[in-house]
Amino acid sequence: MKGLTAVITGASGGIGKAICRALAKEGVNLVLFGGTNAKKLQDFAAALKDEFKNIDITNYPCDLTDDAAVISSFKKAAKTGVDILINNAGIAFGASVEDTDMRTFDKIMALNFRAPVLITKEALPYLKKSARASIINIASVVAHNGYPLQSAYTASKHALLGFTKSLAAELYSQDIRVHVISPGGVYTDMIKITRPDLSSDGMIMPEDVAGAVLFLLKNRTNAVIDEISLHRAGKQPFLS
Repeated sequence: MKGLTAVITGASGGIGKAICRALAKEGVNLVLFGGTNAKKLQDFAAALKDEFKNIDITNYPCDLTDDAAVISSFKKAAKTGVDILINNAGIAFGASVEDTDMRTFDKIMALNFRAPVLITKEALPYLKKSARASIINIASVVAHNGYPLQSAYTASKHALLGFTKSLAAELYSQDIRVHVISPGGVYTDMIKITRPDLSSDGMIMPEDVAGAVLFLLKNRTNAVIDEISLHRAGKQPFLS
């Protein structure tokens, strides 16, 4: 994969950082999209540049729910081409339906679902020029199952999974691979906030998700893996 260029959203979060480091070790050039915390993204980009001097690394702090900002930033980011798009940015929220105000619901849907759709639309003209084009959407176990007190988050991930399925059907004849990774609980700062009752013991780690990303990208054969589902080792197999 050396010399390919990957765009990663949510790059300064736990899973995003692990994905970026895994790709950097393979010689992939990185375009990092983060949220509105510009310093966090820039500090991470600077750390990567110090560690990986043989690849190009750029970063674009950007509110992914702001259409104009996304479109403008992506045009700058993609000027040298895009081979890989990883839609990883997302937020979680736990509350009953009665306690979920619609402003919060709209915010979750905007970042977890609408933003990947917009970024994918912007990326497609560039991906169609690549000989190894891939799109990987990071969903969740809740894309398949409904958990109590997670209705907004669950709805956003169900929507992302449905979008991924239709997108894959549209693009497979053009040799653009579209995949989704649906992990269970991953031990990140986000889950520490939403599930403070959980410890790191037995949890999926960000590096596990990054390993699944690498597996999909490196094994580009006549066999295509549509989805990788990951569950904690301590949970019963084939159940959420």
